[in-house]
Amino acid sequence: MDHLKKKNFARLSLLLMLLFLLTACGKKEQVQTLDPAEITVGFEAKKDYVQTTGQETVIYRLPDEASEVYIKLKPGVDLNRTGVLGDWTRIRLNDTTLYVKTADVKTTVIQWATEQKKTENSHTVYIDPAKQINAIQEKETLFPDGDPEKDEAKAKMGRASVGVGSGLFEYELTLSVAKKLQHELEMKGYTVILSRTADTVSISNAERALAGNRSDAEIMIRLTAHASTNTDSRGIFGLISTVTNPGTKDLYQDSFYLANMLVTDTCTSTGASRLGIYQTDKTVFLNYAKKPAAVIQLGFLSNAEEDRKLADTDYQEQLASGLADGIDSYFRYADEKAANPESRTTESPAGTVPEAPTEAASEADDGSLAEPGDEE
Repeated sequence: MDHLKKKNFARLSLLLMLLFLLTACGKKEQVQTLDPAEITVGFEAKKDYVQTTGQETVIYRLPDEASEVYIKLKPGVDLNRTGVLGDWTRIRLNDTTLYVKTADVKTTVIQWATEQKKTENSHTVYIDPAKQINAIQEKETLFPDGDPEKDEAKAKMGRASVGVGSGLFEYELTLSVAKKLQHELEMKGYTVILSRTADTVSISNAERALAGNRSDAEIMIRLTAHASTNTDSRGIFGLISTVTNPGTKDLYQDSFYLANMLVTDTCTSTGASRLGIYQTDKTVFLNYAKKPAAVIQLGFLSNAEEDRKLADTDYQEQLASGLADGIDSYFRYADEKAANPESRTTESPAGTVPEAPTEAASEADDGSLAEPGDEE
C-alpha cells in the first residue's frame, strides 16, 4: 500500500513539474521598446531640406538600423530636415517624424519659409501627380453618377508615358514636380495635400478626385506629361470640363481662371510654348471634381528636346515656380471675387482669350490626339 502511495506521489510531482514548465514557456518575454521622445534628445534642431544620395536610401522609424523600415527612396528625393545627431538625421515625411543615416543625404538649396512668409495666406491646395507604376485595366464610369453596366467607362488608371530619350516615366516626373511645387507653396504659407507621395500606390482616377473632394482643399490640380503620336508637339496646356458639363458647369468660370493662370505663369517661368486652355468631358478626374479643377500638361515626353528639359531638375524647379505663381494669381482673383461678389461677371470668361476649342479638337491643334483628356 505504501509502495502504491509513493508511486502516485511521484506521478503527481511529475505532473506538477510539467505544468510549471508549460506555464513558464507560455509567458512572453518582456521586450523593452525605445521611446521615440527619449531617443531624439540631443538632436541639433534644423529647419531646411536634404536630398537622398544613395541608390536606395532607407528611411527608418527610429534612429536605429534595427528599427522598422518606413520606406526606401531613390536618389534625388527632397526631405524636410528637422534635426541632426551624429550619424542620424531627423526628418518630417507625411506628417511623421522619421530618421535617415546622415551619410545618405546632402543639403539642398530649398529653404524653409520665414515665419513672416508662412502667415501670408491660409489657402489649401490639392495636387494630383498623374499616373503610378501599375496601370489598372478595371473600368470606372466616366461620370460619378454613371451606371457601370450601361454607361461609358474608362480604365481606372492608364499606362504612364515614358520619355523618348530620357526613359523618364510620367509618374516619376509628375511626382517630382508635385513635391517641388509643394515646397514652393509651403514656403508661402499654403497647406498642400498630395494625392500620392510614392509611385507604388494603386489609386484610380476617380478615387483621386474623390479624395480631393473630401479634403479641405479649395482647388484641385492634376499634373500630367503625355506622349503624342506627333513628335513635334511641344508646350504646356490646360484642360477643364466643358461649360455644359451637368456636374461641373457651376465651376466653369473658376476652373477656367485657375487653368488660365497656371498655364500663363508656368509658360512665363519656363519659356515653354503656350498651347491654351481646352474643354473636355472625357477626363474622369475633372468630371468627378466638386471644386474648381484643372489638368495641366507640363510638356510632351514624346518630343526629344522637351523630354530632355522635363528630365532636368532645374527645369522642374522652373515648372514648380511657375505653377506656384499661377496659384497665387488664382487666389488673388478668388479672394477679390469673395470680397466683392458684384465686381465679377457671372458669364463665361471664354471671351478673355480665344474661345476654347471643342473637346474633339486636338490639344495642340495639330491632330496629334483625337480628343484631349482621352489619356488619363
